[in-house]
Amino acid sequence: MGALKIDNEAINYLTNLVEKLVNQKEERRVGRAEFAHMLNIEPETLDARIREGRYSKPLKDGRKSYWLISYVQSIVKQDEN
Repeated sequence: MGALKIDNEAINYLTNLVEKLVNQKEERRVGRAEFAHMLNIEPETLDARIREGRYSKPLKDGRKSYWLISYVQSIVKQDEN
């Protein structure tokens, strides 16, 4: 078998790519029922607050509606104050 030769440019590219992947955060998705539970309210109350504009509308993935956990945590923290 021959030796594998890789130039510095390829090594730098791969290193940067790996660093980006390591630093990338995959946020958990929170559904309607869990969001309402975290606020200690009924899901219908959550819907009303969304209609009022107090909370943002959910993101969509096909038919699934969700919020990112960072947004939900910021709302929960805000409601505690």
